[in-house]
Formats: sequence, structure tokens, C-alpha cells
Amino acid sequence: MVSCRAAIVLLVAASSVAVALSHADGHVGPEFTYIPGAIDGPENWGKLSPEYKLCGEGKAQSPIDINTKTVVPRSNLDTLERTYAAVNATLVNNGKDITASRIMTFGGEVGTVMINGKTYSLKKIHWHAPSEHTINGKRFPLELHLVHANADGGLAVIGILYKVGAPDAFYNQLHDHLAELGADKCDFSKEDSHVAAGVVQMRSLQKRTGSYFRYAGSLTTPPCGEGVVWNVLGKVREISQEQLDLLTAPLPTKDARPAQPLYGRSVFYYNPPGSTVSFQEYSN
Repeated sequence: MVSCRAAIVLLVAASSVAVALSHADGHVGPEFTYIPGAIDGPENWGKLSPEYKLCGEGKAQSPIDINTKTVVPRSNLDTLERTYAAVNATLVNNGKDITASRIMTFGGEVGTVMINGKTYSLKKIHWHAPSEHTINGKRFPLELHLVHANADGGLAVIGILYKVGAPDAFYNQLHDHLAELGADKCDFSKEDSHVAAGVVQMRSLQKRTGSYFRYAGSLTTPPCGEGVVWNVLGKVREISQEQLDLLTAPLPTKDARPAQPLYGRSVFYYNPPGSTVSFQEYSN
């Protein structure tokens, strides 16, 4: 059953600073939109509050357009091996996006990934439609962000891009819950809608990673904090049109921040030893 809750409840429920910073549903600050040219749109986020200053002045912002002609091969990067467990989850629609927030861990942790010698724990996942990251200028219908935090409060995000095709097993288990969320009647100016998803199997999100792109970036929503280790998977996964429609139905508008300037940052590319590098999938 869908329940409407005042937005302040989310602040109380957030279990860590990393979760609160990772997306707007846990951050107190001026409202913002994704409407191009609007006074509170992406181009003006940095003007809405001193807390949002980096959104306009930061030099390591996300998302970016990944140009495969200029990426730097780096064979010694992490393999991004992940171990995710089943976990109780709640789908939340705050009027800007859909967020599967951890409300109870399995065995103390949802799962972890090792990056740069540090262990990062999965804290939450959320979606953007269309994708925020583009590759060679190509935008995809959907992007999933798996937000991780380490013991020092550092953030690392794994981004997964999707194209329309075969159904994805992970979203099959969310089918009915997403349908409920899409039928909500909440007033998003005052409250968020919540749907209990029960125990969600997260294993399908730990498939063999293969290649990926890595760069130093930021949160893609205000306050746009920098120092985030971004890892955009090279394999574009498939999702059915029905699944995509269910995911995007609760969204009042598109929620993808435009690509940000690189300002001299390098984008590294990891490909497993012995694998053939092909960027053909990203051609328009």
C-alpha cells in the first residue's frame, strides 16, 4: 500500500551522513528542478543557496559526456567485484526521482565493493531518466546509481546504463510495487510517497562488471559535493519497455542533469585482461 509521509520523516530515517548527502531526498535546502532555463533549473542551481555553490562553480562536477577517443586505458584499476545480499527495501517517490532506500540490512550489510584499497558499503540506489552520463554524446533511456560510502564518509557511485530490450530480472521483483508507486496521490509539495517492497534480492546487480569508466566527480544533485569516485559500467544493460514505463511513471518530468565540463580531468577506462575493447555499442 502506498503511504504519504511528510518529507521531514526522511531526515529522521536516514541512517548515515552519506545517505543524506547522496541525493536530494535527504538534504535540507531550496527546492530545485530539472527544467532547462528555469530560475531553479540546472543552470541556476548554484545561485539558489550558498550551500549549492559548487553546482555552479565546481571544477569536478558530474555527470559528464564520456568520449571514448580520449579515455585513458588503465589495466591496474579495481575489478569492482561486489557482494550484495537480500535486503528489506522501500520505494520512495519525492516528486524528483524514485529511490530504493535501505531500511534494514542483511547480516549487518547490504553489500560492499573494494575501490582504491578501501571498502565501500552500498547505502542506496536511485534512477535517472533519461541517463545523466552520456557516451560519445549518446544518451540512454535510464541510468541506475548504486551509492556506496566508506568508513571515512567518502562516496563512490557505480552507474549502470540501460537500453530498451529484454526484461531485467532485478526489476521483475519490483513490478507490482512500482505499479503502486505510479498510482500514488501524494502532494509532493508537502509529502513523499512510500511503498514497502519487502525483501529485495540484490544479487543481479553484482553481475560480472567487465569494463568500466572511472573519473573524479560529484553528486549530480544539490549540493553537488565533489570528491565522488565515479564508475560507469561499460556494458549497457537491457530493460523492457514495460519495466522502463513502470520506473518512469511516478516522475513528473525528466530528471537528468546536463553533462558538465571536464576542466582537464582524465577519464580512465578499465578492460579485463584478454578482453577485446569495443566502443561500437556507444555509437549513435
